[in-house]
Amino acid sequence: MENEKEKHDDFADFEITLKKIDQILKGEPEADEPPKAKTAEDFENMDVDKVQLKVREDRTVINKRSEEQNKPQLTDQQGFMKEVERDANERAQARAQREYEAELQRSQGNEAFRGGNYEKAILHYSKAIERVKNSAITYNNRALCYIRLRNYKRAIDDCQYVLDKLQETNLRAWLYKATAHKQQKDVERFEESVNQARLHNPQQLAYIDKFISQIDEKM
Repeated sequence: MENEKEKHDDFADFEITLKKIDQILKGEPEADEPPKAKTAEDFENMDVDKVQLKVREDRTVINKRSEEQNKPQLTDQQGFMKEVERDANERAQARAQREYEAELQRSQGNEAFRGGNYEKAILHYSKAIERVKNSAITYNNRALCYIRLRNYKRAIDDCQYVLDKLQETNLRAWLYKATAHKQQKDVERFEESVNQARLHNPQQLAYIDKFISQIDEKM
């Protein structure tokens, strides 16, 4: 009988524990345990006034624990986003600085070109390309310098880079390429370049024809 009674008591304690857990999970306030009446005699002798329910801790304890557990994760995320933003800003500033330096070199190249100093112009255009590699204008300007210096292969290389890597429809690249091929007496590639210029720029046909007719005079 004693074993059965102990088992009954253990089971009762277990039920109380489960009830507490359920209250915590539901966010309900936890109450002090009432005095346990193990026998009918104990029940009869129980002081009812002592059976009081007291509110202890509310779910803010759990909420605080949850917040404390989430704080490191939130901090990590915020730190990561700040790092990404800082990196983006640094890249934008570096890009702006490179573009400024490239524009400065290109302006100096243009000045040298107007003065007929094509070698110096090529030097400045090359420095501009080192800073910004995706400027079709700079490659075209350098190609024109090479044409004036009769270095047609280099001119074609610059034009081809623009057409292959930057802008397939670029009119100046096609016309300078056509010019270089004509000066090389390569009629087939000259005509192909002119046809491509017309194909990609149908609204500029009059300008293209005028340019082609003046190639020998300009170069």
